[in-house]
Amino acid sequence: MFLGPVLFMISSCAKDEDGTANDFVTSSEDITTQQDILDANETEIGDQLEAGLLDLTTRSFPVRTWLNPKGTYPNTLTIDYGPDGVTGPHGHVRKGKLIIDMTAPWYEAASVRTVTHENFYIDDVLVEGTVTVVNQGPNPSSQMVWERVVSDRKLTFPSGKTITWDANQTITQLEGGQTPQLRSDDVWSISGTSDGINRAGKDFSGATTEALVFRFNCPWIVSGAFSLTVDGVTISIDYGDGLCNNAAILTLPDGSTKEIRIRRWW
Repeated sequence: MFLGPVLFMISSCAKDEDGTANDFVTSSEDITTQQDILDANETEIGDQLEAGLLDLTTRSFPVRTWLNPKGTYPNTLTIDYGPDGVTGPHGHVRKGKLIIDMTAPWYEAASVRTVTHENFYIDDVLVEGTVTVVNQGPNPSSQMVWERVVSDRKLTFPSGKTITWDANQTITQLEGGQTPQLRSDDVWSISGTSDGINRAGKDFSGATTEALVFRFNCPWIVSGAFSLTVDGVTISIDYGDGLCNNAAILTLPDGSTKEIRIRRWW
């Protein structure tokens, strides 16, 4: 099972007096927020399907309810974190319900997993929308590939501000596919396109120009790049070449660069 990055966002290292640059930083935060919440929840679903994290010594669990006996398909799993919430890995607090419809096991070719939300929060952010993931089978390098479609996605923050987002992505498990019960060796990549409206009400879109690479043992994107377009102007974000750190380089339209740091902003 591939795992997602922990829930962090991008912010500028220093106060920026350029409003245009700030627009890009805001949209960078927002598109990264959506990606991080998406993959953090994919990780959580995998953990719950496998009846808990194997690599952690302490873990609180929500109530898991199967429509049919576990291990039979098709099936629906409801994960109920309750109104008070459950604290999971990296300190994330989830409330409400995740509902997962599955046609077959995750690693089976052509299997489909559809995730919906019922009054679901992560770290006080209300999450809405549908996530559908289809197993495409192995690629020519024998790496498992999934296609993921995110539709009608909306995040509502405690301040009342919202982000909307739709995405089409390809997920490739680069390492760890032969040991599905051992998560610590997982390495995977994500590529694709997305678009939405940021919390300032501006349209944005993004596309990976180099697949984003994640490792289980690092909470940050370790490499990859994507282009981000805001109001018809495009910039690039470079996440580095494999080091585990929270730095990335933003290249603005005039060619200047800005180092940005990944953090929670709300």
